[in-house]
Amino acid sequence: METEPQKRSILIIDDDRLLCSMVSEFLTGDAFRVKSAHSCSEGLDLCSRNHFDVVLLDQKLPDGEGSALCPRIIAFLENVKIIFITAFPSFKNALMAIESGAFSYLTKPFELKELRIAIEKCLRMNELERVEESIHYQSNRERFAGAWIGAAGSLAPISGLIATAARSTSPVLITGETGSGKSLVARLIHHESKRRGPFMAVNCSALPEALIESELFGHERGAFSGAHATKKGLMEIAENGSLLLDEIGEMGFHLQAKLLGVLDEMQVRRIGGVISHPLQVRFIAATNTPLEQKIRDREFREDLYYRLNVIRIHLPPLRERKEDIPLLVQSFIRELAPQRLLALQESDLKKLLDHDWPGNIRELRNVVEMAIIHSGSSHELHLPTLMTDAVSRESPSLEMAMDGEMLTLAEMEKRYAAFVAKKLNYNLTRTAKALGISLNTLKKKLPRRR
Repeated sequence: METEPQKRSILIIDDDRLLCSMVSEFLTGDAFRVKSAHSCSEGLDLCSRNHFDVVLLDQKLPDGEGSALCPRIIAFLENVKIIFITAFPSFKNALMAIESGAFSYLTKPFELKELRIAIEKCLRMNELERVEESIHYQSNRERFAGAWIGAAGSLAPISGLIATAARSTSPVLITGETGSGKSLVARLIHHESKRRGPFMAVNCSALPEALIESELFGHERGAFSGAHATKKGLMEIAENGSLLLDEIGEMGFHLQAKLLGVLDEMQVRRIGGVISHPLQVRFIAATNTPLEQKIRDREFREDLYYRLNVIRIHLPPLRERKEDIPLLVQSFIRELAPQRLLALQESDLKKLLDHDWPGNIRELRNVVEMAIIHSGSSHELHLPTLMTDAVSRESPSLEMAMDGEMLTLAEMEKRYAAFVAKKLNYNLTRTAKALGISLNTLKKKLPRRR
């Protein structure tokens, strides 16, 4: 079944009702969908609740001037093209219109054919911008695809889920250990979906709850101490794109309730605001902790879990798919040193295959990056001393230290993090980089030092 061509949406904001009616009748048809407003407030209300490709904006309106309204329209419709129409033509008015963000300028009276030509120019510019976005998308897609190894092997089922998620608008929940590639999968879903909007991400454990709330929902001027200006939240900024909520399990209960409301209504209200803004955003959540256990511990809302868990993608740890390591290494070398012909020695590759990789793909990438840095002008890569020590000595010593005790993976990760921290004289920033994890995550794994 063929889909009908998408109609372009036009908004006319003019207090001349006869003109609005005439233009609407002329434009309405197979190609255009037209709405009219007769004041600034009415036009702004329609812009806050609808998508428009082109706005025809009169300069003189009963409750304000078009030049003042223009930036407010763009705040709601970032890619909209505005055509100023006025009965008072002058160079000053034309300059004011362009400086306010208008794309084109028409003087009354004008021929309807002239108006149509102006609208078609706006739509052609929109198409050019979409082509540019498509080129940017292809560039990103190639870059991300290089790091996604296993589409024809161990990760073939996950690649199928990524394709399924890209075709849908439903929320996605990505689970897996720290560094297993959750953010990469989220970006792949976004780029495969060819959404026109941006990919935005926020780490729910990296900032205090109050700051996370402001980042996500935005705030109005004066909403709280320090809110000196109105600020859009990531939910609004990601319009027509995707928003990754990383480490969703660390989100506070208060924010969980607000997020559930947004997912149900697909509208967001800024902190201190009274207007709810409609959203067209794909939500992707990621977690390295079992949300089911957090629900049992009353740390995560069960209703939010079911709302997010529509499409579930679980990433296996790198130790369970070591056959991908050689390909990953080659991919990272191409990414990090594209102009150099570098190769890893067989003896070092064996060490990589013998390692358990508690930091997963992120740790492997960091090791490859360190090897490239230490290689200098040589064409051969050698593992850094830190990695060699960790692989050749630490794993057996950990095994011997167990004395038959079965350690949990979490405990193993803590011991390895402590080992690396000690090797680096407890420089936590360098330790976090060496492990390929965030500083916040490292602090949770390390015991407190007195």
